[in-house]
Amino acid sequence: MKRFSPIRWFRDVSIKTKLYFTVGIMATLIAIELAALAFSIHTLSSVRAYVNGEALWSKSQKDAMYTLINYARTKDETEFAKFKQFLRVPLGDHAALVELGKPKDERNFETIKRGFIEGRNHPDDVQGMVNLFSRFYWNYYIDKAIHAWIGADSTIPHFIILGDKLHEAIIDPQNTQARTNAIFDEIEALNAVVTKYEDEFSYQLGEGSRWLEKLILKILLGIALTVEATGLILAIVVSRSISRGLDAIFDSADAVAKGDFSVKAKVFSKDEIGTLAHKFNTMASELEQLQNEIKDNNVNLEKTVELRTAELERKNKELEQFAYVASHDLQEPLKTVSGFVGLLRKQYQGRLDENADRYLAYIVQASDRMKTLIKDLLDYSRIGRAIAFVKADCNILLHEVLADMNQNIRENKAVVKADDLPVLYAYPTELKLLFQNLISNAIKFKKPGAVPEVNISISNTPGFWRFAVSDNGIGIDQQHRDRIFIIFQRLHNRKDYEGSGIGLAHCKKIVELHGGEIWVESTPGKGSTFFFTIAELPFGLQDEN
Repeated sequence: MKRFSPIRWFRDVSIKTKLYFTVGIMATLIAIELAALAFSIHTLSSVRAYVNGEALWSKSQKDAMYTLINYARTKDETEFAKFKQFLRVPLGDHAALVELGKPKDERNFETIKRGFIEGRNHPDDVQGMVNLFSRFYWNYYIDKAIHAWIGADSTIPHFIILGDKLHEAIIDPQNTQARTNAIFDEIEALNAVVTKYEDEFSYQLGEGSRWLEKLILKILLGIALTVEATGLILAIVVSRSISRGLDAIFDSADAVAKGDFSVKAKVFSKDEIGTLAHKFNTMASELEQLQNEIKDNNVNLEKTVELRTAELERKNKELEQFAYVASHDLQEPLKTVSGFVGLLRKQYQGRLDENADRYLAYIVQASDRMKTLIKDLLDYSRIGRAIAFVKADCNILLHEVLADMNQNIRENKAVVKADDLPVLYAYPTELKLLFQNLISNAIKFKKPGAVPEVNISISNTPGFWRFAVSDNGIGIDQQHRDRIFIIFQRLHNRKDYEGSGIGLAHCKKIVELHGGEIWVESTPGKGSTFFFTIAELPFGLQDEN
């Protein structure tokens, strides 16, 4: 069985409990300090009450003596009555002293209180005077003061006897001056003894008061230092407990951020910080396990991607080679068919029936479409076969494209406008084909009765030139915006709009060859804007740099 350890308990409790405990300890110590301060004030007030009581006692004793002298001189009975009245103060203190001399369990507080009040002490001071007498009677100075009080108190009965003796002499018709003088001598001798006791009481009470002041100051200073030290120690312990745990978590978090999951946060306690460190370590372990799984999956994925990429590249090359060979090989028989069909139309047109002429016309149209399709396939397969990127002025390239399309532009009364275009690294032939296809489509898909308007603008984004080719044509429905860039995809009948469905596929391949992307934004009936980007520094040149 483990032994209870306060340090271990304090370390493992929650931070809230630590704070409550710290505040509770501080509040308790402050309460003790306040209690000690109240005790000190009460004790010093009791010393003051004894000093005041001694002054009243001495004054009453001296007043009683002087009234006796006046009584002897004037023989006025009122003076003797005053003598009796002044002695009530010492007699009241005498009654309190007698009761205080008894054991604690036998004392009568009301008797003590009545005696001190008879001695003209304030009622509120009585309890403090009793406590001081009971608590510090063992002190040397207080003990000496009490003995001086007892000694002075013991003279009061003699003082009363001498007063009565003087009263008898005064009222005796046969009294002589010598008799009176003898009584005065006894009174003066007794007064000298009382004065000695009074001086001793005052001196010892003063010494005791100074001793009490020093003792109280030491107690208050000790308690204050204890409060400050305890508060400082608890603050340091709590702060270190929190900061040490957080520092360990921060160090581990920095290591985890750098990819090192082996560094675990040290758990110093079972409080919230310790729980957080434990949870963090669990998270780091799970992340490490997850990272290992991801690494394994990445290795497998990279291998799979490499294999599939190689396979895809091989198939693409085979497909391009097939398209080139097929297109090239198809041209010869197609030329033969077209030639013989031309001869047949030339020699037999009008000599056969109408069906024969119509069939020959169908064959010619099909042959022409086949020629266009084969040419487009050859162009598609040739894209990207240029040796290297070169600096190309897009303004010159566009001018050449417009010159080639001059007849088409004039026939459709098209208007083509362009911003000042940049000089960039590109494959010039492919870039011209890109402009040509987009402008050709803009003119082809015009709205009936409208003059085609084409506007080419340019903007710069980080690392790319962004081109925008806008038209006022028929537009494209939202659902077809991705489909149009797939090879052989057509949205209209050949009767309405001619074409092979390869043009925009050409554009997509050319743009990707230049490290960019192409997309369209369009509203049916209001026209379309084709956006494409060209890398400022194409991928091939990045590798060279």
